[in-house]
Amino acid sequence: RMNSMTGLKAIYSKEILSYFRSPIAYFVIAVFLLGTGYFFTYNIFLTGVGTMDSTLQNMGILLLIIAPVLTMRIFSAEYNARTMELLMTLPVHTWQVVLGKYLGAVSIFLLMTLATCINLVPLYLYGNPQTLNIISGYIGFILLGMTCIAIGQFFSALTENQIVAALITIPVLLGFWFVGHLQQLQSSMMLRDLVAHLSFALHFADFIRGLLRSDGVIYFLAVIASALTLNTSYLQLRR
Repeated sequence: RMNSMTGLKAIYSKEILSYFRSPIAYFVIAVFLLGTGYFFTYNIFLTGVGTMDSTLQNMGILLLIIAPVLTMRIFSAEYNARTMELLMTLPVHTWQVVLGKYLGAVSIFLLMTLATCINLVPLYLYGNPQTLNIISGYIGFILLGMTCIAIGQFFSALTENQIVAALITIPVLLGFWFVGHLQQLQSSMMLRDLVAHLSFALHFADFIRGLLRSDGVIYFLAVIASALTLNTSYLQLRR
């Protein structure tokens, strides 16, 4: 077998190249930036509030729809092109395939996120934004994105159909986002806490408010680790 880093690097490079060869990456980035630009313009100029809070909140919801489109092809496209068998016979570990592909998708996502920072220019020129809140909000947004990608990638491994992969991922992500609303329906305090803890939206809201809480960071990282582990185990079984 190749050593860990060489194998990982090979898979990662192949993944990045495949994104830029497919129209999907350009489409996703364009839609995301147009959406973010619209939210930012609306929130700043029409409501006259000089913060990124609402924009980040809207970006989070937009991400739930866009992440599945970014991840749906990760494994489904390999199954379709019959290249999955080839990938699995390479002298690399299953975890290297999963992690290499995951890091490829995350890199595209980070590129998109970086591009939204252009919105901060008018904010700093004409407003008086709270820098700590913005940094904290962006950290939360990156964690949320990485979590959505890990979940989407897992569902992409389960099906050969890209559309099906996206259609399973979207409701799952929306479920994680809106599960916090079930709090009102729970009479027991323990269930309320559990539901609140599972909610992407409530954790993300803390980050936007400038609260860098360790339980939020740990929760997102735990979901990422679980999704990637499930993904690796499933492919190991198929192998």
